[in-house]
Amino acid sequence: MPLNDWFKNRFAQQAWPDPNTDQLIKATLLPVDEARACWRSWKAANDIDDCTWPQFKILARFSGRLPQVDPECPEIPRLHGMAKSLWTQSQMQLNRSAAALDLLIARDIPIYLMKSAALEALQLTKLTRRVTSDIDLMVKRQDLRIVIATLCEHGWGEAEGADVALERCRYHPGINLHKGSDETRDKSDVDVHHQPVHMPFLDDDIMDRIWGRAIPATFRRREVLVPAPEELLVFTAMQGIRRFVPSHMSSGMWAFDLAEAVTSDVLDWSRVLEVSRMCQGSWAMLSCLSYLKNELRVDIPDDVLDGLLRQTSDFDEAVMFYAQAPTYGATKIINLPLRELVLLNRQKAFAVTGHHASENW
Repeated sequence: MPLNDWFKNRFAQQAWPDPNTDQLIKATLLPVDEARACWRSWKAANDIDDCTWPQFKILARFSGRLPQVDPECPEIPRLHGMAKSLWTQSQMQLNRSAAALDLLIARDIPIYLMKSAALEALQLTKLTRRVTSDIDLMVKRQDLRIVIATLCEHGWGEAEGADVALERCRYHPGINLHKGSDETRDKSDVDVHHQPVHMPFLDDDIMDRIWGRAIPATFRRREVLVPAPEELLVFTAMQGIRRFVPSHMSSGMWAFDLAEAVTSDVLDWSRVLEVSRMCQGSWAMLSCLSYLKNELRVDIPDDVLDGLLRQTSDFDEAVMFYAQAPTYGATKIINLPLRELVLLNRQKAFAVTGHHASENW
């Protein structure tokens, strides 16, 4: 392998899951004998009582396999109970959140679902084990004002009102709107986006192409739009590599979503490369797909990884990838403040571009 390609592959690996998350993912997805070793390794270094929310979501997936992997494990009843409880709560919240879709559908506003909602609509995820708590939807930029006003009018939104929420959208790819609370068990939660990735700012020509390839689908008996398989793959990778506060690590859920999404019979890999280049997501795709192939042995064509390597020559895209990537281990003390500084600069650039582009929203 040429030195340049070796360096690129090493650079891409910084967005791979941290060792603890990696062991849980492998315990869930690898053959049973290997999964058993990964589970023992994870269990020796971790206590279920100290798990983070992202780890609980993976454990909910893993719980169905635990009797095979570790039939004598005393935690089997607890993890099964936890998975059922989390899944039931998430389904109830999703059903409440879907009421937001009804408000927009009644106004004939096109709705483009993303993330877990899109996977569900495309039937690419195992619903009995996937825990999620909100609905990510995208609307056209010219519809943002009426969308936010409608949702705020019906109880979703910021306390300051629709104008403040719309103003925030000028500087971000989307905004979270919710009502109710966890304490009263009536929370509903939607993330309203005007573009499918957090950065960079995608101009209107690119957004028109994305909307033009949207696929009609049904989500809980509602007619919606979802990404084409190629766009779904790229958007999932670009969203998945982002680190989460306060851990500054990846949730790892993207590994499950992508492992399921790449099984699509209609996937056009040349189109995947095109969308990656169009959305400046080649680094994210290289990172995620190389992890699937090298660590989980998912069948990813070599020429796709080679194509992504050729597309990872843009310096700005590499900087954007570095700024969002997870941070853990011995290098965290150096990498985290540097990543935060670079990310702040990238977010400022997004805000400036978004402000000028949104004058007619």
